[in-house]
Amino acid sequence: MARLYLSPRPTAIINPASGNGRTFRRWEKLRAFLLSHFREIRERFTEGPRHATEIAREELREGQTHIISVGGDGTLNEVANGFFEEEKPINPGAGLSVLPSGRGNDFAKGLGLRRKRMKFSRSLRVDLVSMGERFFVNVMDLGLGGEVVSRLGRGTHTGLVYSLKLLGEFFKYRPKFYEVEADGEKFSGRFLTVVVANGPVFGGGMKIAPVASPTDGFLDVVAVGALSPVEFLINLPRLYRGTLLSHPRVFHLRAREVRIKSRNQLGEYDGEPFRASSVYLRVRPGVLRLIV
Repeated sequence: MARLYLSPRPTAIINPASGNGRTFRRWEKLRAFLLSHFREIRERFTEGPRHATEIAREELREGQTHIISVGGDGTLNEVANGFFEEEKPINPGAGLSVLPSGRGNDFAKGLGLRRKRMKFSRSLRVDLVSMGERFFVNVMDLGLGGEVVSRLGRGTHTGLVYSLKLLGEFFKYRPKFYEVEADGEKFSGRFLTVVVANGPVFGGGMKIAPVASPTDGFLDVVAVGALSPVEFLINLPRLYRGTLLSHPRVFHLRAREVRIKSRNQLGEYDGEPFRASSVYLRVRPGVLRLIV
């Protein structure tokens, strides 16, 4: 297969703080990897939250056709949002690559993207999920997951760190009441968390929605009921194996549009914490060109 080069000089948007600073420390190694595939790269380093979005928009307005996100899921979220203004693509022909270098890298894991296998030789269209003012790339959840991320801070985290914090928060957390509508189908109840997934993995390796795919045009909605502490501990390994959906207190359905109502809940999307009483989500099929 012929190599697919959208630009002779792609722009790498690097978040030096991602991975607890690991990206900054290993940038020369990552740079050498990119230069083994491209004759030249343009380097742009982020300086704070949402800066990657600003850089991506600036580069695309100036005619760049290939941008590489270097960091974790939070960096990827910001860069992907930079491809759009008011949900309209700035440069419809431009492509995005992801060079995983964060703590979780869950979106890349879900697609099976590993640095050693990356050739930047083919493209695929991936879905994004509209939240109104922004897109998310991988997973949004309300409830327990939002509580964990709010305590850990911005960005995704390794599976061990996330799991330990999840266990700590679980014993203090009480399930909340949610009303969920997915493509007209409604259900409600008290849940530990309600997850809307575009990809199968979150929380540093948890397979919360094992059949979710960012290329199928659907969202996977997973609601985890009020498990007892013993049930939670017993079933935590199933969350990593991707077999939790068979539990009788776990609800799963697929939809293109999702509405969730609750009382001022903490949530997170791609590691970014937020608070809301209602959310409206809709999938945007194949809206982003991913170069792998």
